[in-house]
Amino acid sequence: MTSFDGELAHIAAQMKKTMQEVNGVGLSANQVGFDKALFIVKLSDETYVFVNPELTPLSNETNKTEEGCLSIPGVWVDVERYLKVRLSAKNLEGETIELELEGHPARVIQHEVDHLAGVLIIDRIGPDERRRIADQLEEIKNKAS
Repeated sequence: MTSFDGELAHIAAQMKKTMQEVNGVGLSANQVGFDKALFIVKLSDETYVFVNPELTPLSNETNKTEEGCLSIPGVWVDVERYLKVRLSAKNLEGETIELELEGHPARVIQHEVDHLAGVLIIDRIGPDERRRIADQLEEIKNKAS
């Protein structure tokens, strides 16, 4: 995606509104029906837009912490993530952004980059954890159909 135009800004604004309505901390374009390599995140009190993101781990050190997801509401699972990452992306004006993140911000960014690759938190858990949440997933599936 290379068109940094009013349409892209409009999509980002819609996504920000949606994320705020559901008290989320991140939202990827493909979660809400847009075929764009774009996500937004709320870090501290600021909301940021990242376009065409590329993620690089800055060490092999990881930790496992509970995460939830707007795509599967009410489901919380322990997900292993890198502690420190570098994010390279563009902003809405097409300017390059390079950030080094750690802790919770690094986790949120990794979660959203996963979405853009079609990966959900439940894709990052083992069979025991998946069995533990099977009833919740079935209930969500039934509500959607």
